[in-house]
Formats: sequence, structure tokens, C-alpha cells
Amino acid sequence: MSLAHILSLSRVVAAPIIAVLILARPGTSLVTAALLFALASITDLLDGKLARYSESVSPLGIFLDTTADKVLVALTLIALSIAGLAPAWVTLVIIGREFLISGLRSFAASQERIISAHTWGKGKTLVTMIAIFCLLVTAGGRAGGVIGPVASHVSWSNLVTVSTWLLYLSAALTVVSGVRYVIDARPLFRPEAPVEVVASGKRRSVASGRDG
Repeated sequence: MSLAHILSLSRVVAAPIIAVLILARPGTSLVTAALLFALASITDLLDGKLARYSESVSPLGIFLDTTADKVLVALTLIALSIAGLAPAWVTLVIIGREFLISGLRSFAASQERIISAHTWGKGKTLVTMIAIFCLLVTAGGRAGGVIGPVASHVSWSNLVTVSTWLLYLSAALTVVSGVRYVIDARPLFRPEAPVEVVASGKRRSVASGRDG
């Protein structure tokens, strides 16, 4: 296990702890969950760079990196929805998209193809993590946690509203990036004409009968 692998696994370990802290619901627990979520998100920036720097990029590392992100975001959003802090439809949209893209990538891998991450997907991930962090902090302040005295209850409530709208933006980017992935994956679903080898050694398309 390299350091990059350990950092990826740390997000998987942190995810259920964050969920428990959210469901506890007192203000200080939400702030603690926000700090832990922030630390886990930072490891997402470090593990890939460490793997490339140490030239230890591997299929296991790629699997752990992508899976850890999904586990962290999914469990946190589910806990937020159960606690009534995030709309359930946002959680369904984001998690549903992850299932769709994971399925597309598995299908592409079965054909020895790779669907790479693009700018929309990376932007969606960044906005989602920022929105979750802001929502946890502002909800903790509104609940009267350790940072509650920093602002009035009305101010914290307004900040929770802003954080929720940021989560809506994340859901919109999730849909857009998901559509982009589906568009990029269209060549995977195009049938290829079967090829047979004729007696002369040439290849001929069975569908068209043309020699190649």
C-alpha cells in the first residue's frame, strides 16, 4: 500500500464517520463533520499528485481514487437528506448520475476503451464538495454550535439558503456532465460490421461484401 492508496482509503473510512456526525444533529457535530469532510476532500487533491510524483499510478490506485470520492459524497448527501438539511431530489440526481457513469465506464472497459474525466465532471465534483462543506458549516452555525455566536440566527439561516442554492447548482452541473459523458460514449454503442478472412488472405466486410 502506497501513501496515495492510504489517502484514498482514508476517504472511505471518513465517510461513515461524517454521516454519523451529521445525523447526531447538534451544531458542534455538524461543524466537526464539515472539518472532517474538508480534510477528506483535500486528500482527493493529494493522492493523485503523489501517485504521479512517485510514478506509482496503478489500476488499483485509479479504482480507489474514484470509488472513495463516490462513497464520501454519497454517504454525506444521504445523511444530509435524512437529517432534512438537503433536498432528497438533489441526492438522487447526484447518486443516480454516479451509477450511470460507473456503468458506462464498466461497459467501455469491457471493450478495452476508456472514458476519461472531462472539465464538466471535474467542475461538478469541485462545486459539490464546496456546497456540502458550506451547508455543513452554515447548518452548524444555525443550530447554535461552537461557531453559532459568530453571526445571528437570521444570518446563519440566510447562509444556509445560499449553500442550498449552491447544492442546486451542483445538481445542474451533475446533469450537464452526465449528458456529456453519454454523448462521448455514443461510439461504444455503434455496431461494427463483422469481418471475415477470404481465401486470398484479404479481409472483407460481411455486411458490404467489399474487400479491404
